[in-house]
Amino acid sequence: MKTVIIPSDFTLTSIRIAEAVIKESHEPVRFVFTHLFHVADDIQDLLFSSYRKKEYDFVPEEFWQECKTIKDLYTSQVSTIRIEFFYGSKLAAFKNFLDYHDADAIAYSETYGIPLISKSSIDALPVIKKAGLPLINVDEIMEPEYLEIENLK
Repeated sequence: MKTVIIPSDFTLTSIRIAEAVIKESHEPVRFVFTHLFHVADDIQDLLFSSYRKKEYDFVPEEFWQECKTIKDLYTSQVSTIRIEFFYGSKLAAFKNFLDYHDADAIAYSETYGIPLISKSSIDALPVIKKAGLPLINVDEIMEPEYLEIENLK
């Protein structure tokens, strides 16, 4: 079983990335959808903020439903689907995050990128490219129109 990290903005495009990985995988997969956030610099923000809870507000109900649908459709291929947030700005910390989740690969779309969802979001593409794990660019395994569904709405 392999664990695939998907840096996400929690839109249907992220779900399409997961589906592409499932179709190419020859073994069961665990998915961890994540978004990268800066850690607050201000001590007041660190002490009095509930930032680790409010990020879940960025995950729409539709995304949760699509995760459940994937789990139901691909029961034998998808072991678990989790949503975890990364807080930090150092590559070493991100590598620790990947180790903690026993990540085997990172899946993304070069064309779509990973849009920022708040002012504290980090541009994830440069970080994941330096993380040292195998990268799965789904643009290379699926048709571009498949990812564009999100943009047509």
